[in-house]
Amino acid sequence: MKHISYIISIILASTFVCACNRQSVKEDSPSPNEVGTKSVLSLSDTTWKSLSLREKIGQLMLMLPDRKKELQLGDGSLSGFFEKYPVTGFFMGWKLWDGVQRDQYLDHIRKTCAEYQQASKLPLIFQEDYESGVTLPGMTSFPNEMALGAANSPKLAYQYGKTVAQESRSVGVQWVLHPVADLNINPFNPVTNTRSISDDPDKAIRLLTQQIKGLQDNGVAATIKHFPGDGVDFRDQHLLTTCNFLPYDVWKRQHGKVFKALIDNGVKSIMPGHITLPGYQKEKKNGQYLPATLSKELLTNLLKGEMGFKGVVVSDAMVMGGFRGWYDNQLEGEIQSFLAGVDILLWPSYEFMDTLEARILRKEIPVERLNDAVSRTWNFKKSLGLMDRNHQLIVPMTPEEKTNALSVSEQICEKAITLIRDRNNVLPLKKDKDKKILVVGVTPISRKGGDTSLTRMKSFSDLLRQKGFEVDFQHNILYETQGWTETATTQYDRILFLVDRHMHAPFGPLEFWDDEAQTVWGINAMPKEKLIVISLGSPYSINEYFERVNTCINAYSNTAVMHNALIKALMGEIKMQGTSPVNLDMQGKFKLY
Repeated sequence: MKHISYIISIILASTFVCACNRQSVKEDSPSPNEVGTKSVLSLSDTTWKSLSLREKIGQLMLMLPDRKKELQLGDGSLSGFFEKYPVTGFFMGWKLWDGVQRDQYLDHIRKTCAEYQQASKLPLIFQEDYESGVTLPGMTSFPNEMALGAANSPKLAYQYGKTVAQESRSVGVQWVLHPVADLNINPFNPVTNTRSISDDPDKAIRLLTQQIKGLQDNGVAATIKHFPGDGVDFRDQHLLTTCNFLPYDVWKRQHGKVFKALIDNGVKSIMPGHITLPGYQKEKKNGQYLPATLSKELLTNLLKGEMGFKGVVVSDAMVMGGFRGWYDNQLEGEIQSFLAGVDILLWPSYEFMDTLEARILRKEIPVERLNDAVSRTWNFKKSLGLMDRNHQLIVPMTPEEKTNALSVSEQICEKAITLIRDRNNVLPLKKDKDKKILVVGVTPISRKGGDTSLTRMKSFSDLLRQKGFEVDFQHNILYETQGWTETATTQYDRILFLVDRHMHAPFGPLEFWDDEAQTVWGINAMPKEKLIVISLGSPYSINEYFERVNTCINAYSNTAVMHNALIKALMGEIKMQGTSPVNLDMQGKFKLY
């Protein structure tokens, strides 16, 4: 309890203070236009009220692709599967890629979307996160959401939404689970961080409104998450139920203000988190407040009632630790989530359909709750054109659109780079005085995340070499073996430390430990004149660990496009004009009241 009180004081302190990409599906797959026409013709003179009970329940279920399971349930055919389990759509994520070579991803996702829709009598919706754009080969890499906050341009926010929508439509996806609307108030939150746009509700509203408009103007539904708002707790809702413990009046000025503004501006979907809001909740189960995904108080009373949200509430993944274990079994948790006010369940069990059907027929569950969810889902799909006679499942991009997408990403990256300090004016780098450079990658290699971050940092070194510098690269500087007798500052003209801690790579707090912690030790033991620290992840790392380093930069994303922008900035080819989207005053955040 003392720990919680301490964290509350921290939070309250911070709150106040190409033609080549026009590929369609393979010739042996159904035509996208044929797919759309078939679905619409079967529904053109009907409404959701004419659906059977199982078809209505199916509208609540958004599944992971699993062809083996689907064929098993369908007695060997996809059409048989949809006859028995007429689900609303699919999350076209990780499970889709089992056994598929990466260079076949684009073809595979388009073919799969078409096959599913051809087999279903009802219109399907295909969904993905795509928080940093459509992360498939041949698509555009966008920086993390916080880079958009640092760029601080409503125009670029709209263009970001528009280009991500175009790339999503080109693979059949018409619903994305972003943007993250959480305010990153707690620097130690391991879920939000660079996924959030800011800690300032007014900045978040100004930019997120345009990003959502860019998505939805171009036929893709946006989802704001994670209601009632992550970014306050220091724990991870993937592991356990977490808490937004702001007092209710403070919450209304912070997360509540953002969600309400985005609701009023027409966002189509909201995802609740496995997060409690004790400032509002009264009901408890076994002495504890339920997470929003299981709380009728938060979803039906607050979100749909007091805040007036008329769109679709989609759950966060029901495999997460913050959701599981509240009821005797996973199936009962899914039923209770539906009763609490979730309209579409993300990755429920197929038993959910059978169980809900039986319990409605036995009049144990009111059909009015089902009708409300189906009505919301049906109108949601209708608003995206899925009922239209000529609805096109896959909309190829033009070469001009592809070129523009890359340009938008480049503009965001270049405008986002934030110079935190350059006390001795060592920038820009010059080949005559900074000829020999050591680049040190400070990032963990883990079971989840692998060595992707480190590999990308090595690519940054290659860009410096292309500029004419002599560059060596190493992973970390271990103080116990290298730091005691440090010679790097005598062998090199400049030492660049690229640091990267970001969500779930690995799971756990966003701090440095083990070899990376030793590197922090080494950096702080070195003479500072030749050092430059660049954070490609958490913006708080700079002031948390490197207050005495004279030249520090926040870049928010470890991507090729951001690397190119960084090289330009370091060479003085562009001005570093980013503004920090979060308060970096670590001492203020630790101040106790």
